[in-house]
Amino acid sequence: MFGFFFKKNLCDVWDNLFYVVITNFFSLIVLFGAVMAYRYELLLEMNEVWRKPLFLGTFIVVSILVCTVAFAGGENAYSVAKFNAPRYGDFFGKLLRSLKDGAMIGLFIGVVAAVAVVSIPFYFSMWKPADGSTGSIVWLGFIILIFWFLFATFFALQWYMPVRIIMKNGFFKCLKKSYLLLLDNMGFSFALAFLNLLNALLTVVTFGLYPGMTGVMITNMNALRMRMYKYDWLEVNPDLSLEDRKDVPWDDLLAKDRKILGTRPLKSFIFPWKE
Repeated sequence: MFGFFFKKNLCDVWDNLFYVVITNFFSLIVLFGAVMAYRYELLLEMNEVWRKPLFLGTFIVVSILVCTVAFAGGENAYSVAKFNAPRYGDFFGKLLRSLKDGAMIGLFIGVVAAVAVVSIPFYFSMWKPADGSTGSIVWLGFIILIFWFLFATFFALQWYMPVRIIMKNGFFKCLKKSYLLLLDNMGFSFALAFLNLLNALLTVVTFGLYPGMTGVMITNMNALRMRMYKYDWLEVNPDLSLEDRKDVPWDDLLAKDRKILGTRPLKSFIFPWKE
């Protein structure tokens, strides 16, 4: 199943190259603004006590803006995942309207970042005091709990935007579904994170143009769309045993998508007119 997912995602992002590059410019503008803001804040003469909150505030603003841009292209990412073409008008028309969704998840990411930056060093200092005294192992327990919360949140957030765009639920319900998808698809979530890591590395190589934020959105949308095949299959087969539920007939579920995508040899990516 993952092999076909990888192939389809590669084809979807490549086939919409111009759309991906153009929309990624908006993410690059936000990131360029973030770099300039942090550069200014580093040079600003101020009490170090206030510098970290200022950095965190900037991070939250940047997260909100990046998530807003991502949500603006969400419907197009879903269209691409369904073998349809993206529409530029949809992206530009939803930039401002996506601000609410971007603000909700951007603030949540900011809170998670604050928990990571503040709580872990604090509990570590309580567990291993600077004066060399012996701290309580209880603080180590807090560190472990926070670590696993951050670990789970990192992987669960891959599902949030596709869930919000496809299912249209509220913020907390979408967040809950994201964690449930992680728990029910642990291996695939890790594989998806690995693919997004490759997306990030390629984005750095191409200076943010490809695949970028738009490519990641298409990747995550493809992932949820294919996972939904499994849940549709479970819904029409409610009497399956726990063991049978693990044996998902992916070949049958993906047969239509395989037929639509076709063989797509390597040369079709470089010389599409020869196909």
